[in-house]
Amino acid sequence: MLRPLLRRFCYTANTIRYRVEWPRLHEAFAKVPPAGTLFDGGAGSGEFLRRALTAGFAKNVIALEFDAGNFARLQENLGSDPRARLIRGSLLDIPLEDESVDMVMSTQVIEHIQDHEKAAAELCRILKPGGYALITVPHPPEPFPNDDHFREGYTDVDLTALFAPHGLTPLHTDYFLTRSTTNRMLTAWKLPARGVFLPVATVDAETHLSAAQRHADTPFGILMLFQKPPRQT
Repeated sequence: MLRPLLRRFCYTANTIRYRVEWPRLHEAFAKVPPAGTLFDGGAGSGEFLRRALTAGFAKNVIALEFDAGNFARLQENLGSDPRARLIRGSLLDIPLEDESVDMVMSTQVIEHIQDHEKAAAELCRILKPGGYALITVPHPPEPFPNDDHFREGYTDVDLTALFAPHGLTPLHTDYFLTRSTTNRMLTAWKLPARGVFLPVATVDAETHLSAAQRHADTPFGILMLFQKPPRQT
């Protein structure tokens, strides 16, 4: 019971991400039909998949996670849900058949993978014709160093070029983690316990902003929604 309360009200790098990134994901999900099967590559704790199921954006989900610690939390969050299938594995070698899921998502993962072309190819391989891909990654410039990132970030042009070889067409672009929010994160980082005693709402400087305002405020996160071409008949 304590962890959900902390996740909802107290500031951490994850809780601010849930607060400002989830609304952008929610808006993107609402633009396409609910998925019969939604795949999440690099699902972490499964928080976004849990929310997608609750909101009715997917009937069933498949969560892939490589990190052992994250996979343990994923099992805690979704292991008892009959709608969820959990797989410990790599985004570079997804153990699913070609064209087997209706929608794929990957949130803040691809930048951690050196061979991001292979990761993009695998996501597209398992996606059915006419299906959708929902991707979030960092957007340059970086407001603080991330040693585990292979690249500083992606622009909309970069992401489009990464998925274009597989025929994916961009449908929607949005931004989050504005400079105003990340400046507050940097301030919180300098506080005792890295600011975890702060209400997460005090670090959020963007949920009241329009899409244009978020884009103008040097965002560190970008979301893009793509569609795979339907099968030719």
